[in-house]
Amino acid sequence: MAPLSAIPFLLVLLSSCHVHGQGWTGRDVLSSLQSLGLHETSLDVMAVEDIITQVGKAALREPSAADAQPWSLYLPVFADPESPCGVAVAAMASSLEGKASLGVLQMVDSWTKLRDGYLYGLPFILGFGSYSECVHAESPELGIKGKYCTVMSLLNPFYNGTQAEMDNMLRLVQTSANMNLDTFMQYSTCIPDACTEDDMEKSLFIALEEMKMAAVICHALDEPDYEFTAGDIAMTSFLSMMLALMTAGSIADLFCRMTSAAPSTGVRFLLPFSAYTNLEKMFHVTTESRPGVISCLHGMRVLSMTWVIYGHQYIFDAFYSANLLHLGKWTNGLLFQVIFNATVSTDSFFFLSGLLVSYGVLKEVKRTGKLNIIMYYVHRLIRLTPPIALVTLFLATLFKFLPTGPLYYAVESLVTTCSKYWWMDVLYVNNFLTINETTNQSSDCLAQCWYTAVDTQLYLVAPLVLLPLALYPSRGKILLYVVTLVSFIVPAAVIYTNDLPPASMIGGTENVDNMAYQILVYFTPWCRMSAYIVGFWAGFIIHDQGSEKLHLTPLQVLTGWTVAAFSALSVLLGMWSYNTLGTTSYYDPVTQILYGGLHRGVWCAALAWVVLACHFGYGGVVNDFLSHPTWQPLSRLTYSMYLVAIPVQFYFVASLKEFPYFTHINKIFQTCGAIFVSIIAAVLVSLTAESPVLGLEKLIFKRPGRGEDNPKATAPTSVKRGHENLAFSKEHEEKQMAEVETQLNVDMESSLHQNHEAKETTQL
Repeated sequence: MAPLSAIPFLLVLLSSCHVHGQGWTGRDVLSSLQSLGLHETSLDVMAVEDIITQVGKAALREPSAADAQPWSLYLPVFADPESPCGVAVAAMASSLEGKASLGVLQMVDSWTKLRDGYLYGLPFILGFGSYSECVHAESPELGIKGKYCTVMSLLNPFYNGTQAEMDNMLRLVQTSANMNLDTFMQYSTCIPDACTEDDMEKSLFIALEEMKMAAVICHALDEPDYEFTAGDIAMTSFLSMMLALMTAGSIADLFCRMTSAAPSTGVRFLLPFSAYTNLEKMFHVTTESRPGVISCLHGMRVLSMTWVIYGHQYIFDAFYSANLLHLGKWTNGLLFQVIFNATVSTDSFFFLSGLLVSYGVLKEVKRTGKLNIIMYYVHRLIRLTPPIALVTLFLATLFKFLPTGPLYYAVESLVTTCSKYWWMDVLYVNNFLTINETTNQSSDCLAQCWYTAVDTQLYLVAPLVLLPLALYPSRGKILLYVVTLVSFIVPAAVIYTNDLPPASMIGGTENVDNMAYQILVYFTPWCRMSAYIVGFWAGFIIHDQGSEKLHLTPLQVLTGWTVAAFSALSVLLGMWSYNTLGTTSYYDPVTQILYGGLHRGVWCAALAWVVLACHFGYGGVVNDFLSHPTWQPLSRLTYSMYLVAIPVQFYFVASLKEFPYFTHINKIFQTCGAIFVSIIAAVLVSLTAESPVLGLEKLIFKRPGRGEDNPKATAPTSVKRGHENLAFSKEHEEKQMAEVETQLNVDMESSLHQNHEAKETTQL
C-alpha cells in the first residue's frame, strides 16, 4: 500500500502546466509519484525533497497553446528579468533544476496547497500555508530569503475603484461568509524577499489574464511592516514616564511606611502612582460584613464579564474555523442560545450601572440635601476617560508591532481606524457615528465602547429622574413609572415601524436587517434605557428600605424566585426558533412588539429580584455564591477588562498560523486564556490610567456621593442574611448612612492611597 504521506500536495491544480525550461507537466509529476507506491517502504526525506522540487518546477511553467490553465499563482514569473525580483525568481528556477537548496525547498513547501477537509471548512480561503517556514527560509548561496504573501483576488468586472478601495473591500470580505468561491479566493505563497507586493500583483494580473484583480499583502522577517512614527515615540515616552512615576511612587510609599514619616505635599501627589499600594488595594479581600454594601454585585459583575468574553470568543475566529461549513451542527441547539442571545449580558451592566447611580445619588441627597451636579459629571469623565484614551492610543500606535502571522493584514485596518477615529470613543459619541449607513462598515476603534457611550448618555440625564425622586418622592415615583413605561414602548415602536428583528440576531437570512437593528436599536440610549430604569427601581427600593427589616413570607420568596427564573429563561431561550444559523426568520408583529420591547427590561427585572433577595437575606446559596469575597479583586478589574478583552482576542486571531477547529471545549480553553491575559492587561491599565487618576482626584476634589473618607468597618459576623443582616440593625443605622461609597459605572473603584497608618478596605 502506498504511504499516505505521498499525497499531501496540490499537484492536481498544476496538472496541465509546463515547467519553465523543461518538458515536465503536472501529470508527469503525478506519474513519477506512482513509483513510490511500488514499494512498501516509508517515504524518505530525499523523496519528499524531490516532490517539493517538482512542485516548484510546476509553478515556474511556460504557457503553451494547449495550456488552458492560468499562469503561476505562486511566484511573480512576469517580473522584469533584469529587476532584483526577476533575478531572484530565475535563481530559484535554476536551483530547482539542479540540487535545490534547503531554503528554496522550504519556500516551496510553505505554499498554500489544498488542505485536508477543504470541503468541510472555509470555502474561499484555500489555506494559510506555513507562515513560519516561509519567513525563516533562507538560501545564503543564492542570496534569497522568504517573504510570506497573502493573495486575495476578485473578479475584475466587479471592481470599479482604486486599489486602496479594493483593499478595504477585500478586508470587508473577510468578515462575510456569503462570498462565492468563483468571485473570491484567498491563498498564501512565499516569494523571494527581493520581490515586492507590486511585482506580485502585476504578475498575477497577467497570469489571471486580466479576469481577476489581485491584492497582495507581504511580510518578511527582516522587513518591518511599520516604521516607528512620532505617535509611537510619544506613546512610548508616555508609558516610560508613567513607569517612572509608579516606581518613584512605590519607593516613596515604602519609605513612608517604614519610617512612619508624614508625606510632604509633593510626595502626597506622588503616592497615588504607587504600584505597591494600588496592587494591594486592587487584590484586597474584605471578609467583614459592612452596612451599605450590596455584596452580591461582585459576583454578578464578574460572571457578566466572563459571559461577554465567552460570547465574543465564539464569534472572533469562527469565520476561520476548519469546520466552518458545519457550524450549524455545533450551534443550533437550544442551549447555544446562551451564546447567540448573549447580548443581554450588556443589559446586566446597564442594570448594575442604573442601580449604583440611583442608590448613590439618593443617599447623597438624603445625607446632604443636595447633589453637587458639577462634580457628579466631572467624576464620571475622570473615572472612565483615561483608561479609554490609554487603550485607544495604544491600539493606534504600539499595538501594530505585536501580532505576526497570515492574518497580520487585519492589524493595518485596526491601526488606521484607531488613528483616525479614537476621539469617538473618548467623547462617548461612537454609538451614533460608528456605522456608516451607506457602506455598513464600522469606523470605531474600540467597538465595545458603544456601551460606555450609551451608559454615559443615560448617566447624563439620570438626575432628571433621580432628583425629583429624592426631593419629592411621591411625584418622583409617578415620573419613574412614566419613564419606565416609555422605556418599554420606544424600542417596540422603533422595531415595529422599521420592520426590524425583535433582537440582535446571529442566524436568519437576507430578510433579517441586522445592521439596521444595530443602528436604530442596539446602539441607541432610548432603546436601551429599560435596563437602566429597572436598575433605578432596584436602587430606589434598597435605599427606601434603609435599615428597616424586610419581611417576606416563604410563599412570596418562592414565587419571586420562580417568576425570576422563568422570566430569565424565557428571554434567553425564547428566540431559539428564529435565532439559528440558516433559519429563514419570519416573525409576526406580536413577537416583534412584545419580545423586542420587553425582553431587556424583563431580563433585568429578574436580575433585580436576585439582587433584592440576596441583599435582604432571601438569597440562600445564590447569595453565598455571588457575595463570596473571592469575587472582589476581579470585580474591581471588570471595567479595564471590558476595554482590553476584545483587543486581546483580536490579537489572538491576528496571530493565527493555522485554521482553528470549532468545538465547545476549544472555545472554553480559548476563553480561559483570553480571560487570563485580559486580567494581566487590565491590571496594567488600572495601574497606569485608573488608580493614579482616582487618587489625584480625591486629593484635588471631594467626590460627589461620598461620605467620610475612612468609614469604619463593622465587626465581623457570620450571619449575613435576612433581618439579622448587620445592615438592618438599628444600632448601626448611623454607620450605614455614612457608608455611601458606591460606584457610578460597571466596575469596582480603587480608593486613593491614604496615610500609611490607616488601613483601608475597598467596597462598592
